Amino acid sequence: MAELLKKIPTQKCWEITAKTLTGFTMLRGSKTTAPLLGEGEGIISPVMGYEKYNEIQAKIMGRGAQRVFPMVKERFNIPADDAIGAVKLLIVAVTLMGGPEYKFELVEANPKRAVLRRTKCPWSERYNERHIDPELWVCPAGHQAWCEEGLRAVNPKLTYKLVKTLIWGDPYCEAIIEFKEV
Repeated sequence: MAELLKKIPTQKCWEITAKTLTGFTMLRGSKTTAPLLGEGEGIISPVMGYEKYNEIQAKIMGRGAQRVFPMVKERFNIPADDAIGAVKLLIVAVTLMGGPEYKFELVEANPKRAVLRRTKCPWSERYNERHIDPELWVCPAGHQAWCEEGLRAVNPKLTYKLVKTLIWGDPYCEAIIEFKEV
């Protein structure tokens, strides 16, 4: 078995794993997974309600990020002493979570403020592949919590605010990362 796995290129394994992960996580909460499962709705959100699901998802994502961001910062020696370092850390942590499909554009970057645009995202790719209406996507709550709590865990002077998303009808997702003196 190990010999078979060694024949699969690392990049291909990374891509398959990321697509599987992002596709699977959609099943938990999408308002509808009919295009995914052939019937019914999301597995968890219909039981507890869409708003409650988003609240719980944000808590889970935030807690996870509080552990992941410091580990990524340490492992890759990425300083987070200003907005420029924070945006670098954010890109690495987000990519490790969701895979190589992300495409980012740094719109603005100085020590006090960075504006990061995400023009391609594995979760939006999975939704689009399954022709799920953007109004049914559940990613903004988790995305905000992941980035906000992760950055705060490495430096309490960092803030994160999601200001545009595909779900809100914008052509991309955009966030403002700021370094604020406390």
